[in-house]
Amino acid sequence: MPNRLEDDVRSAFERAIEGIGSRDELLSAVRTLVRDLKREGQPPEKVIVTVKQVCGMPMVTFAADTDSGADRDQSKQISDMMVRAAIDEYYTQPAPGALPEAVGQTMGRS
Repeated sequence: MPNRLEDDVRSAFERAIEGIGSRDELLSAVRTLVRDLKREGQPPEKVIVTVKQVCGMPMVTFAADTDSGADRDQSKQISDMMVRAAIDEYYTQPAPGALPEAVGQTMGRS
């Protein structure tokens, strides 16, 4: 059953594709969902799959999807942007229960 954060991402994605929503709104929704999934202990690959499924994106990448010379429609550009944002958000946020780096340094750790 989809939750509110998934609904927010789906709705923001649809508006961005239609040209009536902003990419910033979509990225914000994606980042919020990623933080929530990470807090739940979801591994990065599961988070990416969830983001893709929420927006009805294909799970398989085809050669044309990675070809820099291929036509890149707005939907594909937005989808790629979402996946990059999900990965960036997952890896830039500290793991649940992790000490911030500055705290670790003050305790004699590096």
